Amino acid sequence: MSGLSFAHPLLGVVGPPLAIGGALALWVFDRWRRAQLTRRLGELPVLGRVLQSVSPGRRLAKAILAGVALALVVFAAARPAVPGKRQIELRGLDLVVAMDVSKSMLVDDVEPTAEMAARRDPTRLARARELAGAVIDALDGDRIAPVVYAGAAAHFPLTEDHLVATQFLNDLGTADLPLGTNVAEVFRVSRCLLRPDLYDDLGCARIGRRGHGGDALAGESLDPPRKATVDDNAEQQRIARGKAIAIFTDGGDVSGEALREVATARELGIAVIVVGVGTEVGGLVPEVDGLGRRTARPKRGPGNTTITAKRDDDGMRALAEAAGDPQRYLVANEHGEVDPTAIVAALRRVDRGLSTKQVKELREIYPPFLFAGLMLLLVEAAISTRRRRKFPEALS
Repeated sequence: MSGLSFAHPLLGVVGPPLAIGGALALWVFDRWRRAQLTRRLGELPVLGRVLQSVSPGRRLAKAILAGVALALVVFAAARPAVPGKRQIELRGLDLVVAMDVSKSMLVDDVEPTAEMAARRDPTRLARARELAGAVIDALDGDRIAPVVYAGAAAHFPLTEDHLVATQFLNDLGTADLPLGTNVAEVFRVSRCLLRPDLYDDLGCARIGRRGHGGDALAGESLDPPRKATVDDNAEQQRIARGKAIAIFTDGGDVSGEALREVATARELGIAVIVVGVGTEVGGLVPEVDGLGRRTARPKRGPGNTTITAKRDDDGMRALAEAAGDPQRYLVANEHGEVDPTAIVAALRRVDRGLSTKQVKELREIYPPFLFAGLMLLLVEAAISTRRRRKFPEALS
């Protein structure tokens, strides 16, 4: 069989020949042992009658049947499988999770969670990252494209690996991007990630047509494991998934350009959910060192005055309204552990669309072999080793 494989390869390859060979060896040993006994007992009349009733052909047939039956049972125990394909339909969402990593996100005006306290990071950014991770974990079956932005945006392609998406959001920070808050840029990048079918029309050339996330490193192999899954060996046949952007920010530059970009996303059928992080009171914006870590020194503006940043509810509500639904502006809780419930519920209300996939999988074929082996064992047990003969005694 082309592409035949086994869960237990050694048993599948060596077991059947050994079973047949063992059965035939037992038959040969039985014949030799019986010949020895016959020579010892001599030519007794009763023994002669008994020997005449024995059928060597039936004994050989029983040995062959037993060997073949055991071979089939051993073959089935090795769990043979052949490659196959299965078409499945999934309702899913393609979601951009955009994280604001500008300096204002380093304000420490939110209550630290247990995780934030353990990492000694009491900032808005830490709370937003933890909240985004909780949202991603709750979206089984959805593809995530993580984006981090400040004065520019960095992105990772859509992936079904939620751990990779969360790690990307956690790894890139303030020091990795130009200073500032360019909200328009994050929506430009996001719509290019979500609508590759309109790649040229949307002017996406400068962000790159495809990313290389998940490619093998030099010397590494990405050969799939034996058990194929929907995630690792799927061929996308038709895509009509829902599209959404969830942006985690404290506000910032909500310019006319940003509002136009959000309106464009709406026209493309992309739902936009804005998650406000921080407090209305706000706090001092800190300076950062060369590694992007917040320092004890506050950021200062003209006239050496300190700069305070608070959550910009008006600006973020304007983004949600431009996206077509002001109810999609959600404020993250400022105290206690993060609560993704409202955000996840809003994302589940988005039209999730339908995707059809043809999945490569290994289909196990052991049941017929096991059934045939058991049936042959029953047949072997039903066959007598003696001929049906009419003896003179029976006629008298």
